[in-house]
Amino acid sequence: MKTTVFKDFTFSAAHYLNIPDHQCSVMHGHNYKVRIECSGQVNALGMVIDFNEIKKRINPIINKLDHSVINDILVGTTTSEYIASWIFKQANDQLGNVSKVTVFETDTCGAIVER
Repeated sequence: MKTTVFKDFTFSAAHYLNIPDHQCSVMHGHNYKVRIECSGQVNALGMVIDFNEIKKRINPIINKLDHSVINDILVGTTTSEYIASWIFKQANDQLGNVSKVTVFETDTCGAIVER
């Protein structure tokens, strides 16, 4: 049986879209929420992965984005979709069993990237 666990993170950052005449082409900020989901078999300890291990490996990624201008870190557009994709790759490199990353740009919108 496959089980999925998740850990949520938050960060604040500024960004702008390189889309002429778009309302988000002017630099602005968001308080982002990120959910990292890991899937797999429950191990002998009763876990898919320890929440502390997720936190330890993901915090450096989140800290890199926190209080930054995301455009200075990510190459390409800085839409929620692209940010979620970038975080997914970084998180999967660190954990190996990431099944889904959800980025909430606001309380009502965001993007999901899943395996």
